[in-house]
Formats: sequence, C-alpha cells, structure tokens
Amino acid sequence: MASFNTIAGCVLASALFAMVVGKVSNAVVHPHKLDKPALAVSDDAPTQTAAAPAAIEIPPIGPKLASANVDAGKAIFMKQCFTCHTVDKGGANKVGPNLWDIVARKKASHAGFSYSSPMTAKGGEWTYEDIDHLIFKPTAYVRGTKMAFAGLPKEQERADVIAYLRTMADAPKPLP
Repeated sequence: MASFNTIAGCVLASALFAMVVGKVSNAVVHPHKLDKPALAVSDDAPTQTAAAPAAIEIPPIGPKLASANVDAGKAIFMKQCFTCHTVDKGGANKVGPNLWDIVARKKASHAGFSYSSPMTAKGGEWTYEDIDHLIFKPTAYVRGTKMAFAGLPKEQERADVIAYLRTMADAPKPLP
C-alpha cells in the first residue's frame, strides 16, 4: 500500500509542478497575439490545384551549347546527377529515370519508371530548352515533381551537362 501512495504522491506532485511552471512562464513571457491569422483558411476551398507561378525567365541555352564542354558536363553529371540517374544505354532506373537518348524523347516515357502526375501531364518531347529549364530549377519547371534537386543556377554548367547528355545517344540530335 505504501508504494501506491508513493506513486500517487509523485504523480500529483509532478502535475502540480507542471501547473506552477506553466503559470510562472506565462507571467514572465507575454505571447504576442496576431491581429489576423498568419494562415487564412477559406471555406471556399478551390476544387482545382492553384495555378503554377510565372515561369522564371532564363536566357536561351542554344548559344551556350555551341561552346559547351562535354567533359566538364560529364564531371558535373557524375557529381550532381549520377546519384539519381544513369545514362548508359539500357541502364536501370534509379530514384530518377535513365537519361539515355533524352533529347527529343517523349517526356515521362522511360519504361519502368513511375513519374509524378505533374511530369506526366507536361507532355511533348524533351528539347534543349526544356532540359535547361528542368535542371535550372525542377520545382519551377514542373510544380509537384518528385525530383528533389535544387538545380544548377550557372548557365555554363547547365550547357555543359546538356552537351554531355546529348552525346549519350546512338545518334546525337543536332544542336539548335
């Protein structure tokens, strides 16, 4: 019986201590009440997804491709992209799809890879400009993409990677 009384006393003392600490902390720290909610919730929830933000304008990549360095692109690819993508012919998918012969390939079409719905809905074929926009900032190009890559902000690095990817094909597509 003594152990039950001891346990009950500890529980009650702990609860009393927590209440006192709460009262004292509220007396010392005065929380600032917002005039309006920081996050407004509307009863009129949209039935469709919100429109994508305006696309970020980047200069056309075509002029940079003419002087791009394939070896530098391969080095950047191996450092930044190889963790998630392969480029060998018939190569396996990783976290991302295999990128063999990516230029002019239909978007979201590599067999055996489960693309996000927004990427599947993108449609069309991969152009040099599309690849440039994707690797510049994937989430801006395809809102809702599963691609968790911050992007390559430097134009020359993107041109080098694209030039490298272009060579990963039996018949590389002509430059723009």
